[in-house]
Amino acid sequence: MRFPRLVVAFLMFAILNSQAALSADEPINATAPKASDANNTATENVKDAIPEVLTFPLPQPDATGTAEPQPIVVPLVPRRIALLLPLKSATFGHAADAVKEGFLAASQIPGAEPSALIEIYDSEEGSKNLLPIYNRVLTDNVSVVVGPMTRGEVTAIARSGMVTTPTLALNVPENDAMALPPLFYSLNLSQENEARQLANIAFTRGLRRAAIVTTAGALSKRVHAAFADEWLKLGATTTLEFPYNPDQKLLAEFRTALKAQLVDVVFIATDASIARKIRPYIRASLPTFATSQIFRSKNDSALNMDLKDVQFVDMPWLINPDHAAVMVYPQPKKSMTAELQRFYALGIDAYRLAQVLLRGEPFPAEPIDGVSGRISLTSGHWFSRELLPATFDATGAAKPITP
Repeated sequence: MRFPRLVVAFLMFAILNSQAALSADEPINATAPKASDANNTATENVKDAIPEVLTFPLPQPDATGTAEPQPIVVPLVPRRIALLLPLKSATFGHAADAVKEGFLAASQIPGAEPSALIEIYDSEEGSKNLLPIYNRVLTDNVSVVVGPMTRGEVTAIARSGMVTTPTLALNVPENDAMALPPLFYSLNLSQENEARQLANIAFTRGLRRAAIVTTAGALSKRVHAAFADEWLKLGATTTLEFPYNPDQKLLAEFRTALKAQLVDVVFIATDASIARKIRPYIRASLPTFATSQIFRSKNDSALNMDLKDVQFVDMPWLINPDHAAVMVYPQPKKSMTAELQRFYALGIDAYRLAQVLLRGEPFPAEPIDGVSGRISLTSGHWFSRELLPATFDATGAAKPITP
């Protein structure tokens, strides 16, 4: 520590006085002390001469001759946010990099609160090092951890018993019904949550009898189950389920069944490629819903035309770029697909939530207008995102649906 010149002078004066006092008390013909003894004695006297607490500026005597101590001004040490992402993962590396770019972009906009340093850690996805890495992050005295990002990583930390610092996970555990530990939060791009929102939208519009198209893929099964479960809770029924099969005869039978089963809504729990293949077998007048899986890119207008009038939900970042909350933040520096843009937007909103956790403030009662959706904190430390209803028009462009 560097002291002001006035303090240095004060210390030197104390040292000289203590040495003078020693000289006055010792006989002239006394044996000279050893160098080590002299150093120890001088140190002890300096310790006695210096007040236990130095105040800056030094106290000045008042009218009674008594000095009033002044408060010490201590420089604030910047707090730190740890960003824990699978940056080198062959499977998730591109998505992790998009999250990182969005997070850093949000921290650098004009007017952003420079309240913390951002430290980036690789979670080494797929290895056995996650918990040791997370422990190292905690011992580095960070104030907030953002991450990890994969379902397996989130599950491991949620079950570890190690969460002693506010941690904002960017996915859901493998069992999304599990209770999250204290100080552990989840902000995610869950397709299952989108399916539940779509079930509520369809039900609000008076639709009651659904047909669900699915595939054998794990994600398709989860999305199917989420929609069907929410649909049943609302009091509606699923009258037809069709495991997608490219066989023309089976597709023709599906088209016939849609009429025979008195279906008034179709939910496609698949991605864009399957949705385009099944769309011709669903009459245009039958309301058809899907998750954001069907919107791959703004540049795929020719392909999106095949999904005309299919309704889905997606984030304002992609559907309503003119929204005030979206325009604040810069677009990615490099070209990204719609999927990676979603992760970029997730990074922006993760930064905003990390600031709330950093300040230790209660989460606002009203939803936050995030770029990835309207964000609310639900019971159990889950952040829910309400997305925008949208559809594809005749040109293949994705357009928000006006309520």
